[in-house]
Amino acid sequence: MADLDLHLSALEKCRTAIYVTAGQYLDILTDRNPGELTYDDRGEVRNQRTPVAGETFGALDDSAALAAEAGRVWDTIIGEMDAARRKLKGVEGGLSSVEENVRAAHRATS
Repeated sequence: MADLDLHLSALEKCRTAIYVTAGQYLDILTDRNPGELTYDDRGEVRNQRTPVAGETFGALDDSAALAAEAGRVWDTIIGEMDAARRKLKGVEGGLSSVEENVRAAHRATS
C-alpha cells in the first residue's frame, strides 16, 4: 500500500502543478490582455480588444501598418497561450483519470 500511496501522491503533485500552470496562463490571458476573450464555434480564441492605434507609434509614415502588425502579433501570442492552456487542462484531466483508474484497480484487487 505504501508504494501505491507514493505513486498516487506523485500523480496528485503533477496534476496540481499542471493546474497551477494552466491557471497562470489564464491569468495572463485575462489580466494582461486589453480586451475580452471569446471563443468561436470551433473553440478558437478571439480577442475582442480595441485595436492598436497608429497614433501609438507617433507620426510615422507607416504607423497604421505597424499598428496592424502589432495587433496581429498580439493575437498570435494570445492564440498560442490559449492553446497551451487548453492542452495543460487536457493533461490535468488525463492525470485525474489515471489516478481514478489506479484507485479503482487497487480496490478491485484488494
